[in-house]
Amino acid sequence: MSRPIDHRSAVRWTSGVLVIFALLGFGFGSWLGRIPALRDHLGASTLEMSWLGLALALGSLTGLVFSGRTVSWLGPRRTLAIGITGQTLALPAAAALFWVDATAPAIACLVVYGLMFGTSDVAMNVSGAGAERALGTPRMPLLHAAYSLGSVSAMGVSALAETSGIIVPVHLGATYALILIVAALALPRLPPGSPEAATPERPASVHTGPTRIPAAADVDAASGRYSPWLQPRILVIGLIAMSMALAEGTASDWLPLALADGRGFANESAALTLGVFFVSMTLVRVAGSWLLIRFGRVRVLRGGALLVIAGLVLVILVPFAWVSVVGAVCWGVGCALGFPIGISAAADHPATATRDVAAVSAIAYTAFLLGPMGIGFLGEHLGLLHAFWPLVAFSAFVLVAARAAREPRGGVGAAH
Repeated sequence: MSRPIDHRSAVRWTSGVLVIFALLGFGFGSWLGRIPALRDHLGASTLEMSWLGLALALGSLTGLVFSGRTVSWLGPRRTLAIGITGQTLALPAAAALFWVDATAPAIACLVVYGLMFGTSDVAMNVSGAGAERALGTPRMPLLHAAYSLGSVSAMGVSALAETSGIIVPVHLGATYALILIVAALALPRLPPGSPEAATPERPASVHTGPTRIPAAADVDAASGRYSPWLQPRILVIGLIAMSMALAEGTASDWLPLALADGRGFANESAALTLGVFFVSMTLVRVAGSWLLIRFGRVRVLRGGALLVIAGLVLVILVPFAWVSVVGAVCWGVGCALGFPIGISAAADHPATATRDVAAVSAIAYTAFLLGPMGIGFLGEHLGLLHAFWPLVAFSAFVLVAARAAREPRGGVGAAH
């Protein structure tokens, strides 16, 4: 059994990784907030701007594919130090190159930024899951709330930069310089090695059955032959996280347009409804630790899936504006905790937590990045509102599969 860290060190670890979540959310939100200004400067069409998103997605997916081995090799703290430094160099460089019409090298820098961001995202989730385990109480929802708050704050700062006439390269350069400085202060709070070395293994539950992987897999883990892609429980947890991430990503990309086209919302009202969706989701993540302690993972997942289904049905079928807003609230509340719970569940087994969390993250983020494109394709043929129906099926899957994420007895978030 590994030697656990003390409570004070666990609190210090948690506070450090909380700051990292907020910083990565702030950095990515800053990029999203300045895309309109970049488009105007380039005079680019929607199709041309989609190539930028594709470059970013390509880099991110590459980072996700290799993140398990990378984080296992370097450890989360060192991976984050390299990843945040790489983001600080790559994204401002991309903006500067776009500004001088050097499009090809700018896109290459975006690929590098995506690679660094995707790898860093997995590293911070691995570290966050380890901190949660060391602390002995659910913290992943709060960490993801910090990411959401960072993103929302960045949007406000981006709007201020826009009205102040600050050009994109200067804004992003200053933003990432600040992120690098704050990260340098936060990262020493994280343990230097692997989270598996800092947290003991929890006993299996006598009520829900053992969650420990078989002894043969333990041997494979010790010898380096272990693969999370061959573990049915990890794959199911990944699909649960994927389903909720797809619900979140689809709302982010398509909800305002669907309401504008399908329900006659003004653009401002449609954007405000998306804001209500994000606020609802963030508030639930802030309260997520209490909800998990009180109700446990399985009931929270099932309740969330039911709310997503209810929200989608209201948005798709009921032609009243106020009902659409209520549906957006249910949708946001329902999908808020799916991904954080998936990360926590993937980290239940400390010997393989890094690779398991990386696999679940890769499955979920792939859906988050690429799934909304599929929804958009359906929307071209069926209309955006009716293109949301597959999300109901994915949420129904979560209802059926939620038991795979049950916590081991005595683990974080055990049901009372």
